Amino acid sequence: MPSLRRWSVPITLATVSLAACKGTEPFIPVATSVRVDPAALTFTSLGATRLVVAIVLDQRGDAMKSASVSWFSNNDPVASVSTAGLVTAVGNGMAQVVATSGQARAEVAVSVTQAAAQLIKQGGDGQTAAVGATLPQPLVVKVVDAGSSPMVGVTVSFAVTLGGGSLSNPSGPTTSSGATTVQWTLGATPGSPQRVEASLTGTAVAAVTFSATATAGPPASVIPLAGDGQTAATNNPVPVSPSVQVSDAHGNRVSGVTVTFTATGGGGTVAGGTPTTDLQGVATVGSWTLGPAAGPNTLTATVTGSGISGNPVTFTATAMQPGAPATVSVGAGDSQTGLAGFPLNLAPAVVVRDAAGFPVPNVAVTFAVASGGGSVTAPNATTGTNGVATVGSWTVQLGTNSLTATAAGSSIAGNPVPFLATGVSGAYQIDVRYLTSPTPAQRGAFDLAKAKWQQLIYGDVPDAFASFPAGTCGPGTPAINETIDDIIIFVRLDSIDGPGKILGQAGPCIVRNPGYLPGVGVMRFDTADVAGLLAAGQWDEVILHEMGHVLGYGTIWRPLGLLVGPAASGGTDPHFVGAQAIGAFDRSGGQAYSAGAKVPVENCVGYAPSVCGAGTRDGHWRETVFDTELMTGFLNGGVTNPLSVVSTASMGDLGYSVNYAGSDPYTVAHPLALRAQPSGPRLELHDDILRLPILVIDAGGRVVRVIQPR
Repeated sequence: MPSLRRWSVPITLATVSLAACKGTEPFIPVATSVRVDPAALTFTSLGATRLVVAIVLDQRGDAMKSASVSWFSNNDPVASVSTAGLVTAVGNGMAQVVATSGQARAEVAVSVTQAAAQLIKQGGDGQTAAVGATLPQPLVVKVVDAGSSPMVGVTVSFAVTLGGGSLSNPSGPTTSSGATTVQWTLGATPGSPQRVEASLTGTAVAAVTFSATATAGPPASVIPLAGDGQTAATNNPVPVSPSVQVSDAHGNRVSGVTVTFTATGGGGTVAGGTPTTDLQGVATVGSWTLGPAAGPNTLTATVTGSGISGNPVTFTATAMQPGAPATVSVGAGDSQTGLAGFPLNLAPAVVVRDAAGFPVPNVAVTFAVASGGGSVTAPNATTGTNGVATVGSWTVQLGTNSLTATAAGSSIAGNPVPFLATGVSGAYQIDVRYLTSPTPAQRGAFDLAKAKWQQLIYGDVPDAFASFPAGTCGPGTPAINETIDDIIIFVRLDSIDGPGKILGQAGPCIVRNPGYLPGVGVMRFDTADVAGLLAAGQWDEVILHEMGHVLGYGTIWRPLGLLVGPAASGGTDPHFVGAQAIGAFDRSGGQAYSAGAKVPVENCVGYAPSVCGAGTRDGHWRETVFDTELMTGFLNGGVTNPLSVVSTASMGDLGYSVNYAGSDPYTVAHPLALRAQPSGPRLELHDDILRLPILVIDAGGRVVRVIQPR
């Protein structure tokens, strides 16, 4: 065995030496060095990544294609690296990423320093508070880098740029979440926008702006504005209704404040005694009527709250006992025009006053027809506490009519008082054109409705030329090429949606400019419902109701500005603001209505959408107030549904010449709007306004506007 060991080494060495000499020995590459690209990395945002490529070189300096490389970071909280060499910025600081292969290694210097890229508003924008108040929510702004990672310890500067408010601090560092906050106290001017800007000084990062709205502060003072120191006759209102103005501690006018007016001396009374202040901080009592005895009267205006200077405000007035009648003059109702054979819309009235101009009560006045062949009712009247005497009614005939009013007493200037009026024939014509053939019973309802509306609307409207192709007013409507006298109504009885749903729909499709009075309209009814309506005796009322929509009721209110606060736009108290309708509402028992604004329009509150929806709200009187009136969105069964003077007057507000006396007798059913549920069986006129685009044409037929359905 020993002899064998001794040989083995020389043989082996000789063999190796011999092989080397011949150049046939195998080359074994060994990882000698590592080269990395890039050799240094700089990051400005957390989460950013960069791939580092490592090349392993052998002892000859050649790249080793299959060499394995291991990666690690000496500071993982700053930078991490994947097995493939992908470096990720984790936190601010310095680190080395190392690539190794065997005994060879290379280092990559990594620097992570976040740079602000964006300011983000996180809270506090768009608030509203009283002037001088600190907003309930602080302003919160967040600083992030390009990767949307929060930045800690960055100083954010804040500055008031509009409104004159103040901040709790002008700057502040960001927390671990990247956010910083500041409290904002608003300036002293309400109404105008107020703004604060947050910025990073010395950077190109865009600043952000916070906005807020300042409202007036709580009431701090109240002063008399108008109506103090007046004189009026006993039992009569003062000429100027007293008013006050409410301000906050900064002198800003405070709106929406309830002021209570109370007659505190002299035995007087007030109407509208709890008004709220308007945008100018002004509240005005409806009226202040002085007491029955001559002498001083007092009225107080009180704002609820403590520490309000000037509160309450006291007004004084002197009540004077009227003297003997000295003058009589027209109070109302002169120079009217009305439909011959009917009473005028406004009954003539006179005012009797004493030598000082105070109204004189208890004066007998006699009204008598002087010419024209008309007639009066209740011709013998007596002046009230306001000195006014009114005839019951004056029915006129064709042509010129005259009336005299004579006050009892001697040496009364102006006695007798003459009134003039003109009686005219009905000139408004409704042209009903049937697109399907109605039965005699069906047609009879249209004839009655036409006659009724032509009695209510008597004045001619301007002619308009129209030339439009078939289908302009909906499917199946014919072409139009003619001069329209007053209105053309196309009627179709066909299938709509089966029994018990939509009974019928109606509305205008062409209206005039100016004024928007309809020239062409459509009425369509579901044949599946007609027989039932006839059997129930409701067909006539349905047709009368729907014809009203074609004539403009509920369909041209918005373009004329007569509907305020529509429910479709989020309003809770839609109401009709035509002066004639409001007056008629008051005279029909609605004077005491206090549940909202007059005249209340349907808001569908308390009804399911399937019962009262888009086709009912904003286009009918409110059912809970008007109840059986024909132009609500419901017909009440078992009773007559009258077409009231309120509806007639509303047509006058649209621009028609109307005849109040043609209306049906009616009293506002629920002037306090207390009824929440139907009072009896009802027929729902569901979705009965036909929502077509309405073409607005001038006298020559040119389309000047299109009113899209809502």
